Amino acid sequence: MKTKILFTILQLLILAACVVYLFTDVDWQELAETFSHCSFPRMIIVLGSTFPIYGLMGLRLNQLSRGKLGTGLSMLGTLLAIAINNILPAKLGEIAKAVYFKRKSPLGFSQSMGIIFLERFLDINVLAVTALATAVVFGLGLYGLPLIAVVLLCWGLLIYMVQRMPEYGLELRFIPNDTLRESVRKTSLAIHQAMQGRAMLPPLGSTVLLWACNFIYLGLIPLWLMELDLTAAQVLGVYGAVYLGLSIPGLPGGIGMTEGAMVAILTWSGLPKTDALAIALTVRAFNFIPPTLMGLIVFATSGMKANVLTKPTE
Repeated sequence: MKTKILFTILQLLILAACVVYLFTDVDWQELAETFSHCSFPRMIIVLGSTFPIYGLMGLRLNQLSRGKLGTGLSMLGTLLAIAINNILPAKLGEIAKAVYFKRKSPLGFSQSMGIIFLERFLDINVLAVTALATAVVFGLGLYGLPLIAVVLLCWGLLIYMVQRMPEYGLELRFIPNDTLRESVRKTSLAIHQAMQGRAMLPPLGSTVLLWACNFIYLGLIPLWLMELDLTAAQVLGVYGAVYLGLSIPGLPGGIGMTEGAMVAILTWSGLPKTDALAIALTVRAFNFIPPTLMGLIVFATSGMKANVLTKPTE
């Protein structure tokens, strides 16, 4: 309990530090003028550019589950997870997504968690490549290589585990609880099935397309919607900051840390801080408001109850 309280205090201190950094030395009049360039029709078009992203997320889950999760159903589950992650800490949206798939598909909770694990692992691959690319283009050397090495090590461990795993999944007899042992077996079985043969190639392809669509979407916000002059390297920095904030469990939606990282990268690259803050706040608005509203609608119409995160397997 004390550890949890201390961790929460640490998170709040980090958030406070990010807020102080973000809103210090800002030209408020210039900030308002930057926002004034955002026309409503262009906002709608930028918002529309996010739907292929959600669609690719759904397609990737469909591929990882070998068709047991429909693309449309997976897209709805993804929106649900994004909404929960934007509101609650610790990536609880992934649990809600697994419960949603349990209710709406042939997959159980544990098998869904195995698929979601692989989905998140593929995103970490993107984060690693983005971190390395960002470090190179900003002249920071090869500081992204350790993360690349960790990802490659994880790939090796996963492949080794899948090759040595029985067809019925891992049965860890040292786990005393029968329910937990069965859950581990089903989770590992889902991972085993998703990684058979060349089954991972389509999800990898979808991940690359997802990266490209995300990059285009995040580039549209500063370059076209806000009419700011950014280089491709700076757009890459925006992308890296967004993925970093979404990948680290903690505050809901990585709030504070995402914006702080984005502003730090952009100002370090020579962009005025006011413009960098305007981009960070606009990206936050597009990444928070529409998907959260859509995800809450999915939750409200799913028949799931509010205690779903405390009793996910029931």
